[in-house]
Amino acid sequence: MNAKNEFRLDELPPEHPLRQVPFTAPDGYFDTLPSRVQAHVTKKSRPVLSISWSWQRTAASLAGASLIALLIWQTLPQRQESLPGEALAGVSNEMITAYLEEQGVSAYELADSQQLHSSLGSDTTAIEFLNVNPVDIQQHIKEYNVQDIPNQGS
Repeated sequence: MNAKNEFRLDELPPEHPLRQVPFTAPDGYFDTLPSRVQAHVTKKSRPVLSISWSWQRTAASLAGASLIALLIWQTLPQRQESLPGEALAGVSNEMITAYLEEQGVSAYELADSQQLHSSLGSDTTAIEFLNVNPVDIQQHIKEYNVQDIPNQGS
């Protein structure tokens, strides 16, 4: 027994409450509605950049920058300058020898490195380092040239 009360609105009399308009709009409301909606949408789409100053933010920024500067200052390696000759003049040879032995540098290694560095100065010092007689080098060059020259008469 489910009876639906179907009716058509236009069949109701004009004074029936369902046929009455439940609200009224001000005059010209729908004429200006599209332009007001468009203005509202464009106004909200623009990002607003607001920079505000506060002493807490300034103090926090300065503290952070100071911390970074302190960390950089502490972690950068210190540049060690070479000591002038006068500073080492007061150190005895025995102290230098004891220090080198403590570091694991033998006298032979030290002598070899000094000879090597001095021999790299010029070509003549390299020949002296090899303990080669210049006369022997000249003789070897003459023998080499004589053997490699082909017979031009044949």
